[in-house]
Amino acid sequence: MKKTAIYPGTFDPITYGHLDIITRAIKIFDNIIIAVSASNLNKKTIFSLKERIKLTKLATLHLNNIKKIIGFNDLLANLAKKENTNILIRGVRTIFDFDYEIKLAAINKQIYPELDSIFLLSSKETSFISSSFVKEIAKYKGNVEPYLPKEIHFALLEKIKKINTL
Repeated sequence: MKKTAIYPGTFDPITYGHLDIITRAIKIFDNIIIAVSASNLNKKTIFSLKERIKLTKLATLHLNNIKKIIGFNDLLANLAKKENTNILIRGVRTIFDFDYEIKLAAINKQIYPELDSIFLLSSKETSFISSSFVKEIAKYKGNVEPYLPKEIHFALLEKIKKINTL
């Protein structure tokens, strides 16, 4: 039986940090579903859901075992049930991420007892990269090229330019 796991996130935008987790996860699982969250209560996205799905597809074209890339606006536990899987992949960069993720895993387990969260530690090369930092650097015209695939880099610069002209 093939094992499918879901890798959820906001991906606003997708970074080399996300790609590091995805690349390592596809070595472990037969199929990966990348689930792009429609919203995040804690922060506003700069790319629309449709744009983030498109950019995520562009950034992962070279990878095998990506079953699909979908948008979602539901609890992760409900999404996992709907997609008929019981595995969530979560990237962890710091102890603060771990603290948050362990709480999220416990809540998800309450909602969907068969659901397990697999934590993948970020590689040392990508452990400091976050979409929030990348957007902040880009906003002030800093160089974000080392943190993003080429097509994502250009899309972010265009988006920031539009935002700054409003």
